[in-house]
Amino acid sequence: MINEGRLLSQHGFAKANSWITLVLSVLLLVGGAVQIAFFLAFGHTADGLHSVAVSALLSIALGLVLILLRRFIRPNQVYQLHENGILVISQLDKKNRFIPFDRITDIYRFRTGKYTRRILNTMMFREENSKIWHRITPNIAHSERLIDVIKNEQLMFRGPRALKTLAQGGDILFTCMVNSHCGLKRFIGSNLLTTNEKRIRLSALMLTTEEGKTIPVEDIQFISGGSNSPLIRLLDKHGRILFSVAYISLSSADLFIALIEHMIQNRIPVRN
Repeated sequence: MINEGRLLSQHGFAKANSWITLVLSVLLLVGGAVQIAFFLAFGHTADGLHSVAVSALLSIALGLVLILLRRFIRPNQVYQLHENGILVISQLDKKNRFIPFDRITDIYRFRTGKYTRRILNTMMFREENSKIWHRITPNIAHSERLIDVIKNEQLMFRGPRALKTLAQGGDILFTCMVNSHCGLKRFIGSNLLTTNEKRIRLSALMLTTEEGKTIPVEDIQFISGGSNSPLIRLLDKHGRILFSVAYISLSSADLFIALIEHMIQNRIPVRN
């Protein structure tokens, strides 16, 4: 039996998004209804009320659109943060699935929305041996805190295990999204990530890509970039770029950066 631990917080549909659209839609519907009542009451005795009728119809139509929009932006999944993992609650079938932190393997962080600039406001993650992705979007209450917790817990659980694997001569697989600049496609397409991934293999000696590019780890002297920079760059002692990848395209990018930084500072002796 899985020990979920103490419930720390709940992350449902953000109240700000819910109430703003609800209040606006109600005001528009009420305003349209009042205008129609006014038109019916005085339409036969006053002139120029056709514009009132048009305004009423537009107001009602916009109110209905906002109601539909509210249903559209409502997340399909909400979350409960526990001490030992995340409880994923499906809004469609009301089924719950608890995911321990140590089973979260892949994380993608990216931005959705035209005006978010460099703010990475969305996360997708999945557990080990699963093709199902779980989205944490800005319309989920306190999504920033939940994203930070999942990122940090992944580093805490997977970091030491990854270093042990590297020290024993194993390698760590990362996946890289092709054409990952479009956050909207990620937000809509549920299977997009499974069809546009390329693998990056990291060992204590080599970094290897699917295209056949091989970079000796001993040549990597510096790393630049991160969540506040669009590109992660691996540099040699002369500052030349050996390898670069977009932060938002690399799965578990923070883990990748942490491992590279550790190997730069403390070269991992590989045990036979």
